[in-house]
Amino acid sequence: MNILGTYRPGGSPLHRMPAVAKVGLLLAWAIVAMVFSDPITASGMALAAIALLVSVLPAPKPTIKGMVFIFVVAALAGAYQVYRGEYDSAIDIGADLIGLFAVSLAVTSSTPMSEMLDLATAAARPFRRIIPPAIPGLMFAIMLRAIPEVATIMRQSRDAARARGVNHSTRALLIPTATRTVGFALDLGAALHARG
Repeated sequence: MNILGTYRPGGSPLHRMPAVAKVGLLLAWAIVAMVFSDPITASGMALAAIALLVSVLPAPKPTIKGMVFIFVVAALAGAYQVYRGEYDSAIDIGADLIGLFAVSLAVTSSTPMSEMLDLATAAARPFRRIIPPAIPGLMFAIMLRAIPEVATIMRQSRDAARARGVNHSTRALLIPTATRTVGFALDLGAALHARG
């Protein structure tokens, strides 16, 4: 199953960069997006971010769905700014949302999970007196493992609701998803406890 932002091997320049440089690029992008608040810069950065995302060849179907969602969010945020009469802010905010989302997808799609976990562990080393460095890496790994699992549970709950003929019922989707997700979390906790 293809998940939004899943790593895909490739030979793009972003694939060849180390994980720390990619995270640095993402942080620098966010800072520039916050500092420069004009629509021309924001629009140019959004287009560059989309080109960067396309260059890493992410999984097409989930990426298109994710980008459509962020375009809708950006349009709603922009519409609110237009309602307030701030037309430049509408373009700036919408373009910044799209650009940051696209860059973050490009980073996750071009970075193996092992590199991300190593980076999380290395980032925690200065705080080793407070928390062991392996803990943030483990938490990060668990979070990334849980996302596709919850997506699978939600898909199975939706399929079961359709089979019962109640596919438009929010309760028929959310209650089984919530209970099975709690069950998954309890099983995961028990497995971690058993391994010390």
